[in-house]
Amino acid sequence: MSSLPLTNIPSVMLDFMNDDHREATLMTNKLHTLLLDAREVEDFDRDLITAALTEIYTHDKEHFAREEAEMERTGFPAYGCHKGEHERVLNELQDVLNAWQDGMPPEALETYLSETMVPWFINHINTMDTVTAMFVSRQG
Repeated sequence: MSSLPLTNIPSVMLDFMNDDHREATLMTNKLHTLLLDAREVEDFDRDLITAALTEIYTHDKEHFAREEAEMERTGFPAYGCHKGEHERVLNELQDVLNAWQDGMPPEALETYLSETMVPWFINHINTMDTVTAMFVSRQG
């Protein structure tokens, strides 16, 4: 996986969501760089990668809460579906963080990042977030 260019992140109709997506992209790229560096040395800093992964988890949790508050405020019809996807992803990310802390190799975390997390992120913005942002922005 190469870094995720900010220009590849779809834009939605709510600035706070775009700002959060930009921040998530920067965090993901930071984690990616740390994982590439870990390939180069046998004695890499696992704690540094743990901190970066934890930062992504915390950011996602806070971002999802902001989205969910707006969905609730405006009576977004697909709130349950969207919230359920957030919960699923947070549970998955927590499982990955636990596996990392239990000794998951950097290559496995890099595979998760490139084959699961990043594609999900782009797809989620293009689908659920786009529809949510359109609905919320029209409610005023």
